[in-house]
Amino acid sequence: MRKLAFTAALLMAACGMALAQTPAAAPAAPALRAVGMQLSSSDFQDGGIIPDQFTGKVNVAGQPPKAISPALSWTGTPAGTQSFVLIMHDPDVMVGKGTTDNLHWLAFNIPGTATSLPQNVPTTATLPDGTIQPRNRTSFGFQGPGAPAPIYHHYTFSIWALDTKMALTETATRDDVMKAMDGHVLDKGFLVGRFHR
Repeated sequence: MRKLAFTAALLMAACGMALAQTPAAAPAAPALRAVGMQLSSSDFQDGGIIPDQFTGKVNVAGQPPKAISPALSWTGTPAGTQSFVLIMHDPDVMVGKGTTDNLHWLAFNIPGTATSLPQNVPTTATLPDGTIQPRNRTSFGFQGPGAPAPIYHHYTFSIWALDTKMALTETATRDDVMKAMDGHVLDKGFLVGRFHR
């Protein structure tokens, strides 16, 4: 009887140690959601070649023309959208030895009622509707693609629907904008155009 009691005590102690050493369950990963917004352009198809007028391709005079921004439109805006952010970048390059790529266009506080941007958006820091365009690598507003031949670069346009407007100015960087967006994204859409000179 004493032996049975001793064995039972050992088993209970072992179970207690096992329970004490069991790690706490990891927090559940956030649920993945499908992207519902669609971003498109009447000037080129998704995955297609960006026409020269929207790029820095050298013209017959040997000078790069002033590139204008392509027309963009989007559908599927979710309820509660207060503003949009537009980002255009070239992920096929590196800046220095860092993780950054080439930013070609950044615009935020686009009104939540908007469904499009026209061709040739002015390259100013602030637009009449309150949209803010911080500086890219060279100027405010849109900077046309300029990748050298022979490899096509994939210029990625993205539109982000937010449940807020951002209290940032034209001095904001892309990192500033991305940080301010975090926790406020309702949906997003993408469009890719290819180009080389």
